[in-house]
Amino acid sequence: MRSFTLGVLCLGLSVASSTWAQSCLPTATVTSNTGSQQTSKDTTLGCVVRNLYGVNGLVLPNPNHSAHFTNESQANLTPLNAALGTQLTLLPLVSPASGYTFTLDPATNVYTRSSQSFGPILGERAETIGRGKVFFGFTFQHYSFDKIDNFDVHNFPVVFGHGPFGGPGFDFEFEKDAITSNNNIDLKINQSTIFATVGITNRLDVSVAIPIVNASVTATSTASIFRVAAADVNGVGADPTTGQFHYFDQANPNGSTTKTFVNSSSASGIGDVIIRAKGTLWKNDKTGVALGMDFRMPTGDERNFLGSGAAGFKPFFVASTRWGKASPHLNIGYQWNGDSVLAGDIDKNTKASLPDQFFWTLGADVGVHSRVTLAFDVLGQRTMDAPRLVQGTFTTPAGALKPATTFTEIVKATESFDIINGSAGVKVNLGKNLLATFNGLFRMNNGGLRDNFSPLFGLSYTF
Repeated sequence: MRSFTLGVLCLGLSVASSTWAQSCLPTATVTSNTGSQQTSKDTTLGCVVRNLYGVNGLVLPNPNHSAHFTNESQANLTPLNAALGTQLTLLPLVSPASGYTFTLDPATNVYTRSSQSFGPILGERAETIGRGKVFFGFTFQHYSFDKIDNFDVHNFPVVFGHGPFGGPGFDFEFEKDAITSNNNIDLKINQSTIFATVGITNRLDVSVAIPIVNASVTATSTASIFRVAAADVNGVGADPTTGQFHYFDQANPNGSTTKTFVNSSSASGIGDVIIRAKGTLWKNDKTGVALGMDFRMPTGDERNFLGSGAAGFKPFFVASTRWGKASPHLNIGYQWNGDSVLAGDIDKNTKASLPDQFFWTLGADVGVHSRVTLAFDVLGQRTMDAPRLVQGTFTTPAGALKPATTFTEIVKATESFDIINGSAGVKVNLGKNLLATFNGLFRMNNGGLRDNFSPLFGLSYTF
């Protein structure tokens, strides 16, 4: 018989049957195990939830009956991996455009500042840095994810039904039992980014962004046996003393219907490096239009959630102007993504294509003081034909102890959906060409894997 198994959720949550691929089998170690709680440590973040109940899944301790549970939501949980992979490709980096832009005065052959504003934080403006100018910066961003398609990642249900012995239908009353679980996935990502921009010509600059990522995940599941069948002392496979088929603690078969499982891991390393080229197509004293191109290299370890695991290509259009102290800007682009195990099956090492995105940014930066600029943006992404989660139900059959009972569960859908964030921040001149940046990114809708609020801090200098 097969044992009750749960696998990689959101950060690896997917549920598999009794035969596991080898990639996650050796990664988890159980550090303590009692009748009420099991705690594990994992060496691979992508396997944390797959190994939440142990590398062999949740094996109930009845020596006479191996718990024959399957997860009918298996296909509905796998989109969480794709959601995470997609989110990793969408985490917005601070704009590598310099806070200072310069224009050559042909009369004096001297470069002068072309804007009194220090520019946007997460958006782009059409102006380039200026030939021979160099810009260096550092930012720190913190993400603590709260939502996945309007489900609370700190409290969402998974229901497991019992697999029949002889095929469809129920040959025995105890096959009507189920296991319900409340799950909490605590995923945090700290992203420190070093970036630089070099002015190749007065209309073209090239940038590179190198993120250093620290990721951690703790998965907690409180599983409860929902007994539909009555105890059967004479039943084949039942405990000979109590007649119970399903329990967590062999020392207390009648009462041990709930157990908490915990698994955790963390990892640090380089993320996905991004190379950008931006060229101004047309400009006058106030208004400019530019085209840009981002190339994302899959340098981060996707199995530890340090990168997306897929190459990316993003052309984009930029328009910006100046109205007194305010400088509005508009960015529009499209990102093509390659294949990643985060969109496929991280345990079986099979890849699938991460969804493409159409994105836009609309905002403005305002030079409220010679040393202070306020920046506001609305950032939107339309994610194309992506797996996502919607609410469904699981109903147990009527049994000797309980009538038919309906539980909430999650159901897979393939849809296009929108991710919309707001951004508000400030840039402060600390002296000469040194800028400090403070920003907050906040969720404005429920699509995808999301953080309610993400703070950002940065320092930059232009030579």
